[in-house]
Amino acid sequence: ACRLLRRLSAQGARMGRDKVPAGGKAAIAKAAADKKAVEDAKAKGVESMECRHILVEKHSKAVEIIEIITSGKMQFNEAAREYSMDKAGKSGLLGWKRRAELDQDFWAAALDIPEGKYSEEPVKTEWGYHIIKIEGRK
Repeated sequence: ACRLLRRLSAQGARMGRDKVPAGGKAAIAKAAADKKAVEDAKAKGVESMECRHILVEKHSKAVEIIEIITSGKMQFNEAAREYSMDKAGKSGLLGWKRRAELDQDFWAAALDIPEGKYSEEPVKTEWGYHIIKIEGRK
């Protein structure tokens, strides 16, 4: 019986079924709604997105900034003012951008980010590493 439980537990872990988001059922429902909104946006054909970003040279720095934002030590806008190499946009604001105006890796990553959220992993482009936040879509 113990061997069977260990095997089933290991099988469930390999399948990712043991991972439940913090916050229980409400968090699961929110994650599902976010995923559906992203899928709907992709299917509908997003023409433009209102984006913010934080641009840094190193992957490790981008990861560190994501941790700072996630922990609540800083808001995204504050982190953009403090850390971003791109000072053109206030608080990292790029404004409404169309596909042709953005790096294609940036655009592809931005499509996967729900509105009001930011990328959980840095996005590499020819300019460096971005942390992207999506404010809206059209």
